[in-house]
Amino acid sequence: MAIEITPDKVTNKTISLNGLSVIWAGEWVNTKTYRKNQAVSYGGSSYRANKTTTQPPSSESVDWDVLALGSVSVEDTVEKDIYFSYGDVNSRLIYTTGDNEIILTVTIVIITPFNGVGASISIGDSLVNDRLANNSQIYLEQAGEYSVNPVYKYTSVTPINLYLNQGTGASQGNGYIIIESK
Repeated sequence: MAIEITPDKVTNKTISLNGLSVIWAGEWVNTKTYRKNQAVSYGGSSYRANKTTTQPPSSESVDWDVLALGSVSVEDTVEKDIYFSYGDVNSRLIYTTGDNEIILTVTIVIITPFNGVGASISIGDSLVNDRLANNSQIYLEQAGEYSVNPVYKYTSVTPINLYLNQGTGASQGNGYIIIESK
């Protein structure tokens, strides 16, 4: 095991895994920026950043490589992480439910506040655009974490969409959505 040295301090240990060196950074923190080859644990799995990123790790992310996926039993709550930014406009498919899937909690984390006038967000299906979360529950202009508990059961496979209006004059704004279901 090697130690990464910077001019002024010793930092985290470097670990070699399947011929790939990674710098272990511990549990993922949403306020940190991760450099290429830093590894984190998140949601029971571990990931390696393949470039500098603030995006949450997931198996679908282009910024992270999976080192080890944790297992989830059917009885457990499942989390899905979806990244978004001010450049995403109108609607976008973010998740498709299974038969009889219950959406327990929708958490929206605003990392960088949106600066567009009239920015709005909602999460729902094609019948009710804000069934799971709406703009009155989420403040895009303030960094923070906003949780909504819709506890809504979809009886059949249903596409879930993010409806996002970046607002007039927007030049920044991003975050991610965590959908917890059972």
